[in-house]
Amino acid sequence: MVFSNNAYQKVSIFGEFDMKKFWLTFTALVIVLIGLGFLRTSSFKEKEQNAIAALQASQSPSSVRFFQGVSDSISFISLGIPAIFLITGMVKKNRDYARKGLMILLSIALAGAISATIKRTVKEPRPYEVDSRITQWSAGGSNSFPSGHTAEVSAAALAFSLILFRTPVIIVLSVIWALLMMLSRIILGVHNFTDILGGFVVGCLGLLIMHTIFKRFQREVLDPLDP
Repeated sequence: MVFSNNAYQKVSIFGEFDMKKFWLTFTALVIVLIGLGFLRTSSFKEKEQNAIAALQASQSPSSVRFFQGVSDSISFISLGIPAIFLITGMVKKNRDYARKGLMILLSIALAGAISATIKRTVKEPRPYEVDSRITQWSAGGSNSFPSGHTAEVSAAALAFSLILFRTPVIIVLSVIWALLMMLSRIILGVHNFTDILGGFVVGCLGLLIMHTIFKRFQREVLDPLDP
């Protein structure tokens, strides 16, 4: 069955997302992100490091391997599922599937670009680099704030829950997957709590921006072509 362009509008949980709502949401997310940037330089940082050290002290070799597996598997799910929808939509000429898959992939890419830009600007060190009690149990790329893994999993989990599937089971599974991913990055010693919260905000920004771009393209370009 081939979905029409209007079908995309009907199934989108965001509805008619006008520009006023976009800018209000965008501004709120940016303010939260800036606030987290200041919070990471406060005395809260010591509390974060104490909590991470305590979490690591309570881990067993099997739990460490479990969280390493969770952390390493992120892109198989976050990129694999929308890629399948994109390819399926292209093969079967299902524009709804193709559009959703492409939007999610671009949302994740945008969130990653925003995260990488902030990392290079802020240059926050990793927890294991500043606290000898914390061990690096996973590969950590560049700087710490915000978490790139969390930005990716947040954009993907929100998209799976609100755009792609929208069923109670998928929503619950997406939340559990995202929370496990976030927790894994903390337990593995490569991110602080503020990094995780910052990554969540960046993931929301990536999805918000890309969804709005697709909605405007739908309304201004594709809809007028429909008979």
